[in-house]
Amino acid sequence: MKNDVVTFGCGLTAAVLLLSGCPTPAPASCQTLPPGQGGYVLRFVRTGQAAPGCDTTTPAETSDLWIFDTNANSQVVVHAALTMPYPDLPAPTPPGLIGQGVFVSPEIDANGTCQVASLTTMTTGNGASLLSYATRDMEWLGGPTYQGAEFKANVTVTSGTCSADYGVQALSPAVGCDSDADCNPFKTPVGSGIFSVFDQSCNTDPWTAPVAASFGTAGICFFNKPYPGLK
Repeated sequence: MKNDVVTFGCGLTAAVLLLSGCPTPAPASCQTLPPGQGGYVLRFVRTGQAAPGCDTTTPAETSDLWIFDTNANSQVVVHAALTMPYPDLPAPTPPGLIGQGVFVSPEIDANGTCQVASLTTMTTGNGASLLSYATRDMEWLGGPTYQGAEFKANVTVTSGTCSADYGVQALSPAVGCDSDADCNPFKTPVGSGIFSVFDQSCNTDPWTAPVAASFGTAGICFFNKPYPGLK
């Protein structure tokens, strides 16, 4: 019977969609993983030479832990949790401590990614203790498979009188590790929480030290490949 095709529901084939009038699925929304997931581990890789006398303050590689959230109207907010700690209460939070931006589109693009052109500069301290992050060119893996669990970006880091440009790759959730088993999404009784599509393992290279120290572990779970770092 001709009309029976509509009784099978939406999504069977393109022909069924056309004949039955079923709606096309809406594109996935752009998002970041929430703070409850533990934040993002960022690997900073300097893209050029350090200025004279700046090798220590702007090292070739380093790491940080950033906490993201997505608010209404596709607004992205971020706090550099390790290098820019919140002040002890009841002191107010300095206005420059939180970075803000917005997804260029509220939905993933044709490549399954989400873009943030730039964030407001995060900054703390002054003079010799100045630290700031100017973040731009952010690209997130979106959609139901990735959910914004990874991004790449370019960041200009200023520390005191030294500045350097870095390429960044980031992964959430942030997981400390002592062996590859700690990074296993299927570990029992509790997995790492890292999506199984990512090619990652326990990394103990020197750049991991700042984040690993915060966990009290030998290393951190991180990608084995450049962005997008998939298996």
